[in-house]
Amino acid sequence: MTNMKTKLLFLFAWLMLAITGCSAGEAQTDLPSTPPVEKPEEPVEPSGDKKVLIVYFSHTGNTRTIAGYIHDTVKSDLVEIQTTDTYTDDYDTLLAQIREEVTSGYCPPLTTNIENISSYDVVFVGYPIWVETAAPPIRSFLMTHDLAGKTVVPFCTSGTSSAEASDRLVRSLCPQSTVLEGIQIRRGTYDTAYERVVAWLQKIDIVRPNDGNSDEG
Repeated sequence: MTNMKTKLLFLFAWLMLAITGCSAGEAQTDLPSTPPVEKPEEPVEPSGDKKVLIVYFSHTGNTRTIAGYIHDTVKSDLVEIQTTDTYTDDYDTLLAQIREEVTSGYCPPLTTNIENISSYDVVFVGYPIWVETAAPPIRSFLMTHDLAGKTVVPFCTSGTSSAEASDRLVRSLCPQSTVLEGIQIRRGTYDTAYERVVAWLQKIDIVRPNDGNSDEG
């Protein structure tokens, strides 16, 4: 009888240890970094009643997706930057081309020209990270559009590369702009990208928490 009680106590202790260990592991690996956020039915007005423009260059569609998340959240105009010559889809050819363009500081010609750029207060600038920096069409856009006196907000998508060099590039090409903290969405994190974008927009005070969700009485 005593032997049976000893076995049962040992089994109970083992089960409690296993449950505790599994819970700790799941909390670190499986939970999203931010709580789920529902998309608003309508984009909300930006803080300070400012006019917002989102411009972006996207080759594979990842940056287009993030631009869409921002556009869904805050009232804004959305423009995709288009180059005169389309970039190839062949990886090796593309890599060789963009390495040459980045190294030489080449600015590919654009078909995009925003004539009323002066009417905007806030300009989001989105791009993929190519060879450790912003894709060359962003250099072209920033060098052909005067953003002096405006608030510029960078956002980017990438594999594992850092966004630091691209942030320095944007700041160097917008010396008379107020450049806010950007956001980087890395490969493998798109399942929580929308929630992180909303939290970021609130953090930099483009939108206020609970905008569009408050009750008036």
